[in-house]
Amino acid sequence: MATLPLREECTYDHDDPILRTGEGGLTVWVLQKMAPEKRLKEIDDLFDNGIILNSLPVGMAAGSGASTFDPKLIDEKLVNDWVSFWAGNNWRGKIFFSSNNTRVSQGRNRMRSSLVNPRAPFVPMFKFETMLLDSHVLAPRAKSNLVILNYAHPSTKPYLQERLCSKLQAVDLQVAVKGNYGPLYIGKTWFGKYDQSGKFTANDPNKVVAGYFLDFNEGALEEQRESHLDGSEEEILDPLPHIDY
Repeated sequence: MATLPLREECTYDHDDPILRTGEGGLTVWVLQKMAPEKRLKEIDDLFDNGIILNSLPVGMAAGSGASTFDPKLIDEKLVNDWVSFWAGNNWRGKIFFSSNNTRVSQGRNRMRSSLVNPRAPFVPMFKFETMLLDSHVLAPRAKSNLVILNYAHPSTKPYLQERLCSKLQAVDLQVAVKGNYGPLYIGKTWFGKYDQSGKFTANDPNKVVAGYFLDFNEGALEEQRESHLDGSEEEILDPLPHIDY
């Protein structure tokens, strides 16, 4: 993937104290509750007015998911309930690898290794390539830079989830906003197709099919461990893989 020039406006480091709002600020679980409460416009406003960071995040992120399916096409509450259940039980967030290029890297999702065993361990799977972009056609109102997650080649091992996702292709875009523990990310997902070069074309650029929220800060990971896990084991990448470009 070719890199694009970074915006010249004021950029922030991930550990800049000004990005940490403290108690009462946003967390990935506060954002998750906003979707079924029909506060999607507030989430959209946050997405469109994010902060500009000077590098990709690195490390493990706590995560939560939310549905944003078009309610005219399917029962909104049913989808919200299903996405919340699936994300809460089978997805814990993502992992971004370190890289010699702070704007290009790879990563994995923290996913349960089996869709039929509710106590199966979580493992890194569902591979993506990621890049910090100045802008993207799918998010024309975003005022900050964005992180894209490209899933053109998601397979790591013969996991059922990866085979399913290779058939139902998607791309993610995420922006950073100020949060309780520091910057956190609001992500949106579109369905579409990848061509042979890995370029993604959305089925409908105006239709965001799902949303998710990530926080790479240790405070969020600690809160997840203490309050949002079910006791299932997880495979931890130690040391974190490093990518050279």
